[in-house]
Amino acid sequence: MTDQSPSPRPFNPNHYASDLIRAADYRTALPPLTADHPEATVDEAYVVQVGSLAQHIQRNDPMSGAKVTVHQRRPVLGLYPRSAIMGSFEVADLSRLIAPRAQAVLVYRLFKELSGSAISEEQVLDATETIVAGIEVVDYRMGPATDLQHTDVVADNGHIAKILIGEHGLDVNQEAGTLSSLTAQLTVNGEVAGPAAEAITSPTAAVAALANHLGAQGGKLEDDWFVAVGPLSAPVALRVGSRVELRVGPMAPVILRAR
Repeated sequence: MTDQSPSPRPFNPNHYASDLIRAADYRTALPPLTADHPEATVDEAYVVQVGSLAQHIQRNDPMSGAKVTVHQRRPVLGLYPRSAIMGSFEVADLSRLIAPRAQAVLVYRLFKELSGSAISEEQVLDATETIVAGIEVVDYRMGPATDLQHTDVVADNGHIAKILIGEHGLDVNQEAGTLSSLTAQLTVNGEVAGPAAEAITSPTAAVAALANHLGAQGGKLEDDWFVAVGPLSAPVALRVGSRVELRVGPMAPVILRAR
């Protein structure tokens, strides 16, 4: 009689969403979704993402912002729960994270909602109060990070963990045309991070694409939300005592500390 290994559990996006929440709660990374369930589609990965965000809402942690990034040359869209937003003098608590890294992003602060599925770049700028620099802390609730596929990153909500948003940025009415020429420098303990492996060349177009994606699903970007676009730099590992500084063109610098 030969031993038979147990057949894998059928993929259930809602069950996997709960697994991701537990992984974050207990700071223990899961294997990549695509390793256990290679048949999982990107659409199913977004169902996982929505399921995990719904559990944040059940914990009185509503959505307060959105994110556009890219992985393997394909867009990844995510949402920030309110608990992800750091205060100006807050220190990043690494004891609550699994494999945190810091990266530079641009942040569009909205003052008008963006709804519908035909939003233009002009409408995005019209709805934007200012564009500021931000340091995003991403965390890998699946691992190892080098094995992750596009579907994994979508399911893990773009690895959203924390974000520190700058105070002063570009006047959209006067300086939006300078976006394409901005340079970003992220340093960690004085060492300069490398460039992003996959950069978004048109951040305003990326925000419009996000708004249209949400609009097609019956959602919208709320009038008091922000949208982070990036990364502008390669992600850099965070350790206790790390000091991260971001300078983007004429924007006010952003400084994040970790403990």
